Amino acid sequence: MAWAQDPKPAEELVGEQAREEALLAAASEIAVQVANIRGLELLAEIPKGVKDREALRTMLIEQLHNEIPEEVFLAEEQMFKRLGIFEPEVNYRQLMLDLLTEQIAGFYDQSAKELYIMVGLPEQLQYSAMAHEIFHAIQDQHFDIGALLAPFTSQENGDFALARMALIEGDATVLMIDYVLYESGTLPAGRALSVADVPMITATLLEMNTEELAATEGMGTPGMMGMGESAVPSLTDSVLGSAPRIVRDLLLFPYIEGMRFVLRARANRNWSDVDAIYADAPVSTTQILHPERYFAGELPIDVQFDAAEALGGYEPIFDSVLGELQIRSWLATHTDRYEGIPDPGESAAGWRGDRLLGYRNDSGEVVAVHVSSWENEDEAREFASAQVAIAEARYEAGATHQSGEHGESWCLRHGPNTDGERVYIERWGDLVLLIDGAPSSLGETGEERDPTTYLARDAVWNTLSRVPFEAALAAREANKDAEEEQSDEVSAEGAPADNDLRETR
Repeated sequence: MAWAQDPKPAEELVGEQAREEALLAAASEIAVQVANIRGLELLAEIPKGVKDREALRTMLIEQLHNEIPEEVFLAEEQMFKRLGIFEPEVNYRQLMLDLLTEQIAGFYDQSAKELYIMVGLPEQLQYSAMAHEIFHAIQDQHFDIGALLAPFTSQENGDFALARMALIEGDATVLMIDYVLYESGTLPAGRALSVADVPMITATLLEMNTEELAATEGMGTPGMMGMGESAVPSLTDSVLGSAPRIVRDLLLFPYIEGMRFVLRARANRNWSDVDAIYADAPVSTTQILHPERYFAGELPIDVQFDAAEALGGYEPIFDSVLGELQIRSWLATHTDRYEGIPDPGESAAGWRGDRLLGYRNDSGEVVAVHVSSWENEDEAREFASAQVAIAEARYEAGATHQSGEHGESWCLRHGPNTDGERVYIERWGDLVLLIDGAPSSLGETGEERDPTTYLARDAVWNTLSRVPFEAALAAREANKDAEEEQSDEVSAEGAPADNDLRETR
């Protein structure tokens, strides 16, 4: 028999209601302050609600289920394990759920246009978290966050999504710092000043490394994860602190490097100059990491190819752009693990474009095919050399090297003679091809009997195209417009004609 729980005493319910009303009233006041500090008008009242930690956690988990299917997590996990970015025991989806449990303090739901405030935080953290999230609502009112993120999802072009998130979260993080400094009296009230106008503080924020910034309590709020969850994620004694490097980098990048980008964009300028960036927002993490490239109008290259026909028995499971940030994390993961791997920052800085495709067979075996485009042959050679060093360290084997008119190639084999795998790396001018995990089978005299690696290699070069990113973006937007028009036409076919509508009124 189940016993009903005793209802809460009336005075406790009254106390909870009073606390919630106080939080909502504080949020309304902070919204006015945030609008004044940032110089962006609050165009409409922001719908607000108060929830406890468990209710917020449940909402975020539901959003995660709806936005990213389980098979997407599995595919990315398998790709990262194939490349040695994840250890074999990592459960990517569960890790993200654990991070949601840990890194939560409230969030702005862009789809519902509603701010959710979490009860139970210390007042100082509560208000700065509110400021961060309230500014997301103001950003959405002025710049339409959904449209800003719309051209490519994080599954289609992870680098693009990270760059756009960095602008959104970086701007909100600078606003949060400004709010904290105004509240503490460090910035004078009533003047259009920002931390960006205080050279000593700005220089410190630009010079500190990611770990130092994430650990700085003065940033103002507890850690948060993902779009709209407030402020800078914490690394101290946390799930995030023990997560794989690439997960830490992906979650911290929008806040930390986005903040640095906005500080540099705002230096010796006005907030209206930062506002103008939303109309021509960054499209790559390179533009965030190197703001001078954004302001110079340097755009990435869109790389396309296909190896599916050559990989008979394997189905496509992954197709995305890594970009400079994820390539740097990929290399840094192995730099941490092995000696002799080149500095990841230097090796990744010459990135111009890339694409990573993944294929899986019925046995769950995965082949990764990656093509990257670099600023020049020297940059390509440096990245190829780094990949050779990683492969030799991972598999404790040497790679055979061949040179040709077009460039050079390396091939490394590991595993049993009849059931092994190959890692193939080829540099062709300023392009680098990596095939990791293609099957290999040796004959009695040691000759290779499985042609998969070389069939895939030929398929890549035969289908490869490189186009300026602006052309790829324009084509993408044109396709979306055409799809919307087609959807509207289909909907209209089922509707009564105008005359019918007039007759029935």
